[in-house]
Amino acid sequence: MTLVTLGDVRDLIERHLPAATRNKSTWQYMTAQLTEAARGGDTVNVAVPLQMVLSMEGVTCKPK
Repeated sequence: MTLVTLGDVRDLIERHLPAATRNKSTWQYMTAQLTEAARGGDTVNVAVPLQMVLSMEGVTCKPK
């Protein structure tokens, strides 16, 4: 899956993660950062935590 926009990240969280995963504190934090970025905050505050939680979940990601 390629994540380019904040909407892509939202789709990943809402449509592809099981409820048990979304309910973890790491993903709750990620969702809060995503919401803040969507309201005009810094997208770096999404990119870095996203890479971290994906890594913690064992998902290999290749940032461009």
